[in-house]
Amino acid sequence: MNPHISIIVPVYNLKSLLPRCVESILAQTFTDFELILVNDGSTDGSGNLCERYAEQDKRIRVIHKENGGVASSRNIGLQAASGAYIGFVDNDDHIHPAMFETLYRQAKTDDADMVICDYIKLLEDEQSMETQVDPNAVVEHFDSTAALQQLYEPNAITYIVPWNKLYKKHLFNDITYEHGFICDDETVIHQLLYRCRKVSYIQKGLYYYVQRNDSQSQIVLKKEILQGVYAYKNREVFFRKLKEKNLHQLALLAFEERFFRFYIFAKSTLPDAQSELKKMKRTFNRSLFFLWLHREMGWRKKIMCTLFFIHPSLYEMLRTYRERRNASRA
Repeated sequence: MNPHISIIVPVYNLKSLLPRCVESILAQTFTDFELILVNDGSTDGSGNLCERYAEQDKRIRVIHKENGGVASSRNIGLQAASGAYIGFVDNDDHIHPAMFETLYRQAKTDDADMVICDYIKLLEDEQSMETQVDPNAVVEHFDSTAALQQLYEPNAITYIVPWNKLYKKHLFNDITYEHGFICDDETVIHQLLYRCRKVSYIQKGLYYYVQRNDSQSQIVLKKEILQGVYAYKNREVFFRKLKEKNLHQLALLAFEERFFRFYIFAKSTLPDAQSELKKMKRTFNRSLFFLWLHREMGWRKKIMCTLFFIHPSLYEMLRTYRERRNASRA
C-alpha cells in the first residue's frame, strides 16, 4: 500500500546539517510516510549519507540527479511521490516530532486541501525547544479566495513558503516549481491556493527554519529581490486571465508597490545592473495600462507610474523632490 504522506527533501552540500533534518523526520510520531531524499549533485558526501540512511530505514528513497537547483529537486520528488499528501522539508531545517501528525489530523478533520503551521527561526547552532503540541491551538479556516488574500497581509510569508505545509497531492497536477528561479515558491503558491476548497492554518510553530551564517546569503537576497518582480507580475497576469477581478486588483497593486521597491534597491546596491533594470522596466511598461484602470490607486501614484514609463529619471527627480519637501516639513 502507498504511504499516506510523501516527504520530499532537496539535498545539496549540507552534510553537517543533514543528519538533524533527516533524523527529525524519522522521529515523527506519524510513521506512515515515505521520505524522498533528492540529492542535487552534492559534492561533499551528502549523497553517500543519504544512501546510508536509506539502508537503515526502508521508508527512505534516494534519487540522485545532476545539480539543477531546489526547484528541480522538488519537481523530481513530486514525480516520484506515491503518497496522497505531500510535505517538503529543506535540508538545513528540521521539524517538531509531531508536525506531520498534527497537520495530517487537521487535514482529515477539516477535509482541507492544504494545512499550514507556523515556523520558528533558529540560528545555525541554536537548539529547538520542543514542547507538547497544544490541542487547543488556534486554527483558522479559509476558502480559496480568503487564503489568497493572505498573500497580501503582514503574515504573508507563512502562506508563501513551501515547507510548513501539508498538501493534497492532486493540487500539484500540472503545476511545477519554476526551474532556475530563486523565489520559486512565489511562482506556484497562488496557483495551489486557487485550487483549494479549504485551507486550515494552525497557529503553532512546528517547523524550525535555520538561518545559516552563509556568506552567500546577501548575494542570494539581492538576486531574489530582482526575480521577485517577475513573480509578482506573473501572479497579476494569472488572475487577469482568469477574470478574477478582486484578486487581480490585489495582485496588481502588490506588483506596483514591490516593483519600485525592488527597482530602487537594485539600482542603488547592485553593480552592473543596467541590463536587468531595462528588463524590469519592460515588465513595468506592460503593466501601465492596467495600473491606470486600478480602482484604488490614486491619481498621484498613477502620474508617478506614467513618468517612470516615459523615463525613469523623471520619476526619480519627482520622487527626490517630494522626499526633500517632506523632510523640510518634518
